[in-house]
Amino acid sequence: MPSDIEFRQLLLDVENDLTDEEHKRFVFLLGDDIPRRQRDAPLVVIFTTLIDLGRISERDCSYLMKIFEKLKLLTVAYRIAQFEARFAPPVKVPEDIQPIENGRNNSITPDELVNDFLTDGVIISDIEQTSSPDSPVINEPVTPITTLSLKNSDLEIFENDIWSDEFLQKINVKNIRPYEYQRVLVQSSIQAGNTIICLRAGGGKTLVAALLFKYYLIKKTTSENDKKFLAFFIVPRRAMLKEQLEKLKQVGNLRVVTCDEHIDVTQYTDNYDIIICTPQRLLNCLKAKTILVSNIDLLCFDDCHDSVTRNQYIGIMQYIMCKNIDDIPPVDSPPIIIGLTAIGVQSLSSSQIIRSLTDLCAIFNCLRITTLSEKENEEELERCVTRISDDEIIYVDKQDKYETLRKAIEKELKDLILYLFINKDTNPLRIFPEKRFDENGYDQNLELLKQSEQKNQHFSSVLLLNYTLHIYRHLRALTDLTPHMVLSDLKDQFEMMYKSREHPINIDTLIYNHCHDVFEKKLKEIEDSEQILTNSKLEKLVELLKNHAKNTNSRALILVEKIFYAKKICEFLENHSDLKNIVKPCWLVSQNSASNVKLNRSQKTTLEEFQTGVYNVMISTDVVQAGLNIPQCSLVLRYDFVPDSIGTVQARVRARATDCKYGLITTKDSPNHIKERDSRQCEQNLKNILEIWKGISLNDFQQGVLQTKESFIQKWEESLLNTITLQINISESTELTGDVLCRACGYILGELGKVRQYENAYFISEQDFYNRIEEKIFNQPRIFARSSDIGKALCGNKSCRTQLGCIKKLNDYPEISPIYPLKCASIKIKSETGEMILKTKWSQMPFKFPKLSKNVDINNDDDDIFYDASDSLPGDS
Repeated sequence: MPSDIEFRQLLLDVENDLTDEEHKRFVFLLGDDIPRRQRDAPLVVIFTTLIDLGRISERDCSYLMKIFEKLKLLTVAYRIAQFEARFAPPVKVPEDIQPIENGRNNSITPDELVNDFLTDGVIISDIEQTSSPDSPVINEPVTPITTLSLKNSDLEIFENDIWSDEFLQKINVKNIRPYEYQRVLVQSSIQAGNTIICLRAGGGKTLVAALLFKYYLIKKTTSENDKKFLAFFIVPRRAMLKEQLEKLKQVGNLRVVTCDEHIDVTQYTDNYDIIICTPQRLLNCLKAKTILVSNIDLLCFDDCHDSVTRNQYIGIMQYIMCKNIDDIPPVDSPPIIIGLTAIGVQSLSSSQIIRSLTDLCAIFNCLRITTLSEKENEEELERCVTRISDDEIIYVDKQDKYETLRKAIEKELKDLILYLFINKDTNPLRIFPEKRFDENGYDQNLELLKQSEQKNQHFSSVLLLNYTLHIYRHLRALTDLTPHMVLSDLKDQFEMMYKSREHPINIDTLIYNHCHDVFEKKLKEIEDSEQILTNSKLEKLVELLKNHAKNTNSRALILVEKIFYAKKICEFLENHSDLKNIVKPCWLVSQNSASNVKLNRSQKTTLEEFQTGVYNVMISTDVVQAGLNIPQCSLVLRYDFVPDSIGTVQARVRARATDCKYGLITTKDSPNHIKERDSRQCEQNLKNILEIWKGISLNDFQQGVLQTKESFIQKWEESLLNTITLQINISESTELTGDVLCRACGYILGELGKVRQYENAYFISEQDFYNRIEEKIFNQPRIFARSSDIGKALCGNKSCRTQLGCIKKLNDYPEISPIYPLKCASIKIKSETGEMILKTKWSQMPFKFPKLSKNVDINNDDDDIFYDASDSLPGDS
């Protein structure tokens, strides 16, 4: 129970929350509960009277809360409800929302299969669980390559001389003619050995890297009697795999392959020279010792400055540079290290810039930065490489009428969230986030509260938080889209969420019905008002596209932050009267989404139709744009969205045509305006940085790099030793006793001891598990090199139906397929002591799980433990 002082402090806070007008309305609603002579008194006097009359006390503020609810002052009512919950005794969980400990799922009906929306399989690798993947990369079969007949004199030309057409033919570089500045960069890099290549965006760094791959391949196979050459091209984002593959294939005699996140890298090492992958893919193999650093000839790190993947890049470099760790195999002949970068740093002093360059070189074990130093090479770069002719930040002004409507809708959605927390029917367990609604980090606070409720097995609270998170994350969209777009998408999403559960619990139904009524009411009010109020950003977008479409055979790419933005903006452009028969829009998003039915069926077709002109405007999420290469694209617009400096560069180089344009649509001094301005400044600073680099003493710089490298290695080795010790302790002391549960509702899925690992996938090899899930089969499987995803696995609790993972057939293990990999973020572990363990990655689990092996009997109780995914399960009724 709160103290008297805490209670009175609450009342003072309430007084501060009220305006004079709200004060008057509050006193009026109190009526005869307050003597007439006191109605003009300060609130502290009125509160004192209510205390004396027994209307309110530190034990019970419900009277006060109801008054403020009737006044629709939900922020004040929320403050009081939060105060009460903080000091209230624990609430007993009602029987209808207790986690289900047992149960069997019913068979799936044909109608459900037809009506079920199509989604892709679960992400099964650790790296994928923290990033947004693109569609699976399907590699072509290995093709024979032309044998090169080369001599040492040819290598000398490669290293030091001018490259004639005859020489390029001889080394099978036929499809593209490198510029002279690219030749200079290649030869300078060869002389430097390990190096970081700095070149502005669009300058052709990948071609330089491809030529270096070619050189080191020729050098090894010529001098070492056909010994196997192996190199890795590491890219920070999975969406970049396809684009870099196409660029490397421009140089002949390179057997190049992309390693998708679902594929084991080791299957490519014998038949390919270069493997393109994300850093985590290679790092997993180094940790498992399925690939040794000694067997790698060259490592090329794309965007080596990228702070997002820096830790994974460092993880790889530790296997090369940390020699005092017993767990790391010795490296007799370290690979050549090439770093690629186009980005500068934010405005720093000369000493800070040198420090930054020193750190970058120390991380990648190199002593030189390779860049253009001759004026004629710099002039060639400017002359030959396409630059955007019009590059601007496009500011829009806020419209008063629209802002009035936006703020009104925003307040209603905020009040809806507050109501769901205040109401004891929708929030029976009286949970409240610690942060107030308008504080920074409110959504993260909701996520933390959700994780806490998942640990506590409070399914009703998890449902409440899922709904409120959806509403909160749509609030910001009101500044970018129209209220009708936002409300209709919320209505559709809530309907999809609710109707996916066959037997929703009462709280689920209460929340859904109340929210649905609010959305329906507001949408009808907007339609009845007949006001045509649109967002000024959308109006500017229409204006820009209308002007751009006057150019024959033009293409425009619009980059947006959220998937539903792409869909809604596409619909908006399709139906806009000014764009009829002018703009033909389409949308393309990442496959990591439950809403992108169209993508799984026709992603390739949509892209091809955009390339050929069936569509002339594409709206795409940022994760997709990194892999788009449209030569006709002459306009790229970011729709008030700037992810980071790499994203800015990636977006700008999508504009490929002559006289191409790039722009950001935003409001002045907005967060995105500031981020874009800083990103552009980083690019501008690159030239200044390189000038500073050229002016310093090379010997002093290299000494600084060596000292920094030793310092880094010492810190890395200390960290690695601690990690290895912890892993040994876990594997020796932790027993696999406990249960695996659905994270949302607490439904038991199987025993922890029956979890098995297949590469980066984790699944339960227990017969009863198949009775505890619901299967949804895809119309078309997703085919990979060694497996295929044929469906998704849902929680067997009919009140939940959360997606737990995918259904996967393994080409290497047909006799035990399919398996059901579980997404770590969708499950939780209940230990033998009752402790709940929640992790986002399986690698973070404090357990070491047995690996799948044909030589191991996975389940001695029943030989036929795996069922065909299309069969009904035992016990179905």
